[in-house]
Amino acid sequence: MKKYVFTQSIGFKIEVCSRLLTNRLNKKLKQQDSWITAEQWGIINFLLQQDGLTQNQLAQKTSKDHTCVSRLIDNLIKRDLIERRPDESDRRTNLIYLTEAGKSLQIEIAKLVENHLQHAFHGIDSSDIKTCLSVIDRVMENLKEE
Repeated sequence: MKKYVFTQSIGFKIEVCSRLLTNRLNKKLKQQDSWITAEQWGIINFLLQQDGLTQNQLAQKTSKDHTCVSRLIDNLIKRDLIERRPDESDRRTNLIYLTEAGKSLQIEIAKLVENHLQHAFHGIDSSDIKTCLSVIDRVMENLKEE
């Protein structure tokens, strides 16, 4: 049986990679005088795909806890990038919508993110990236089953 080495584990490497991607994207966003973070961009991105999600849905999609998502939403509301609206079918629930200012970030930030990822994946064959994503997707599915 092969000896477990923490720093060689896929979990450790994915975590470090994720942190590096996030920290460097935050640095690039700051250099561009953008006033959002990579985490906030994640929320905006899900709303660009499907506006009018609940806070619970955003927590599920981002795999973040409700407290973290609530903080992200509050900060985006302060910046007038999103807004809460009562759900017509259930007044106890608020739906989260992008404002026009939030929608306008798509082009500006998406290009920056695209350049960031191109730099991160420089020298890596696209088929290797596809395989890597496929493996990570499978790991995530396996973990969701538990």
